[in-house]
Amino acid sequence: MDDLSTVPADFLGTTFARLGQISSEPSDTCFGLVFRIAGACPPVEQLRARVAAQVGRLPLLTHRLMARQSVTWERDPDFDVAHHVRVLPRGTELLSARQLGAFDPAHPPWGLWVSEDDDSWRLFYLVHHARQDAAAALRTVTALLGDATIDARPSRATGRGWAAAARIYPDLLRTCRSAPPVPRGKYGTGRAIGCQAVDTALLKDVGDRTGAAVNQVHLAAMSAALDRWAPWPDATRRQVNIPVDTRDPGDTNAFVNRLGFMRVALPCGTANLTDRLRQVMVTAGRRRTARYRRAWAALTRAADPRPAMWAMQRITDHTQISMTLSSLRVPAPLTLADAPVLDMTTIPWLPPAHTCFAFLVSYGDHTRLTVLAPEGAPDPTDLATHWHDAVHELHSARSSQPA
Repeated sequence: MDDLSTVPADFLGTTFARLGQISSEPSDTCFGLVFRIAGACPPVEQLRARVAAQVGRLPLLTHRLMARQSVTWERDPDFDVAHHVRVLPRGTELLSARQLGAFDPAHPPWGLWVSEDDDSWRLFYLVHHARQDAAAALRTVTALLGDATIDARPSRATGRGWAAAARIYPDLLRTCRSAPPVPRGKYGTGRAIGCQAVDTALLKDVGDRTGAAVNQVHLAAMSAALDRWAPWPDATRRQVNIPVDTRDPGDTNAFVNRLGFMRVALPCGTANLTDRLRQVMVTAGRRRTARYRRAWAALTRAADPRPAMWAMQRITDHTQISMTLSSLRVPAPLTLADAPVLDMTTIPWLPPAHTCFAFLVSYGDHTRLTVLAPEGAPDPTDLATHWHDAVHELHSARSSQPA
């Protein structure tokens, strides 16, 4: 798509590249998607041919990330699809980015892996967060191996960042108040991953009865799960970071980062699940989320990156935030390599100094939560299990109550 040999990184590309430079584990700024696909796995040569036919039309997938005094994308003179489409051992189900292995900085930071199974196969897609967010990653895979259209026109910087920040200025100023640092352990470079799933119908049923969005139901369950997993006995609120997708229907480039960030205070302590949901419906309300989405859409597209940097530093301050809860909804069935996708799982990334990153994906009849945690943190499988249990408890608590 892009004939330029060197392309300056945008604000989010630069930000995630710099995060990668300070991370204790090189793979921490990479995330991914895992697709379980019906039928027999196609030969890897066939998949490589399909990818090769499309990769040049997508933004900067043939460019490597160069983080020097400035951050740029430089065309890889030795780009080879075979380096980016590889095979995993048979029966591989879920791996962290660290287990898949850090990217060679001499090549573009993305890859596809396939793994055969008895009656299906899995496709792993891993990418550096400087290149894409989750929605862009999904769009990329469906463009490379599915039927997604490719319309990737470069976007131009527009607007004034400080004016955009005005929409969320009161919230940003409140983050400047003095507050004790969040509890945090001593973490090593090891990484552990855990996963659980629930029927999407459970989340939707609670939402239908209460007027809550599915993600609000998820956050209420997560608030209880986090209390059981890593209790803060002296706190009444647990501040977490919630990424928001700033895309609009007229977005000219669906294949790059379009993220914003919102701090949400989840209830802590003795609140029951019903009360937790009521509180989450306020702190992560639709209007507040929409306001943040509009603000970040303008902040990240502004010519001057300083307002966006200041806003991000305020919202994601590592002394006040140690957990990020992200989500991705896939509304329509997918077809990849001419076969239906049966289900999906996510591979979370891990910001510096984080206790965990929890990544939710809803696809078909199931919603799956994957949790990544550093060495020294509680077992992420336990957090995923607590979330699973809390969703069922919340559904039971609401099942006998009218809307």
